[in-house]
Amino acid sequence: MLRQEVYEKTSEVFGTVVAVANVIGYTSVEEKCVEETPVTYKKVSDEVDINMIICKAIDESKYKDLQKKLYIHNKTRHPRAKDLTIYKKAWKEICDY
Repeated sequence: MLRQEVYEKTSEVFGTVVAVANVIGYTSVEEKCVEETPVTYKKVSDEVDINMIICKAIDESKYKDLQKKLYIHNKTRHPRAKDLTIYKKAWKEICDY
């Protein structure tokens, strides 16, 4: 429990009500790390890579050129080609010249 004077001083400084919570239970950091393992999904990973290519193009003022190359590649792309492959190919062509 907070002493009354600490409670009043804290509430005046922060301008809000101060409350004390009861701890129901806790886990240690080691247990928390073991419980939550990162899960990666291939489709989401591809979207992140595509977004990184777009961000690079915007930062380097090459977004317009990227869109032109993407349009050209999408017209002649294979039906099973992934979007990430098309973006990588277009980005590589832009960076080469």
